[in-house]
Amino acid sequence: MALPYEDQATWKNEQERETAAWNRMTSTISMGATIGTTAGAVGGGAVGCVIGGVSGATLTGTLATMFGGLPSEVQGCIAGVAAGGFLGTLAGQVFVTAPVAIAAAAQYFTTINQPMPNKQQSQQGQDLGKK
Repeated sequence: MALPYEDQATWKNEQERETAAWNRMTSTISMGATIGTTAGAVGGGAVGCVIGGVSGATLTGTLATMFGGLPSEVQGCIAGVAAGGFLGTLAGQVFVTAPVAIAAAAQYFTTINQPMPNKQQSQQGQDLGKK
């Protein structure tokens, strides 16, 4: 999970490296959450609209009063979008955001727990000089 050009990073100490790794992790998780939520809501809403429209779901109570002038297919589509969008959002969080968060956290801990690249190289050079 090492980053490209990590050996050329300009970190001066462990604290700078940890801050950069934390910022990278939070931005990766945020991007995963945005994509997961959007894709899940749009996909779930589309599927819900199709299923609700085809079934012509019968609405009762307040929803039937609000949408009473619309054909049953449109009423079913509206109800399907509401239910499908919600379920799609949950699915996006589970199947997109969660794996991205796990991978980002693994990369974060890998980065902060390995030796500093520039210290490792300078230590090797010192060891060679001693021989």
